[in-house]
Amino acid sequence: MKRGLVWEVPVGEATRTVVVLSIDEVNAKFQAAVCLLLHPAGAYPDTLVSVPITDPVHAVAVPVNITQYAARRFENAKRLGAVTPETMERIERAVRSVMGL
Repeated sequence: MKRGLVWEVPVGEATRTVVVLSIDEVNAKFQAAVCLLLHPAGAYPDTLVSVPITDPVHAVAVPVNITQYAARRFENAKRLGAVTPETMERIERAVRSVMGL
């Protein structure tokens, strides 16, 4: 559950692809992570706050799809890799913009 890692998290019969937003210290302290859901590239029209991701998956981050998962959710999750620092910076800016921070 490290910040910037992309995971496929089992949710019921489906999986959700997410990137971890919250900082590592908070994740460890509260045994949970704040995540941003990722959508398949091209699944939805781009917006001003959409962030395309090409590595480790082809996806789009739309910062209105924020959720929290307990650490136990990651026990059966598949780690896909990490977004680049540049991509994480763009995600941060988009989240701050949407949240008015």
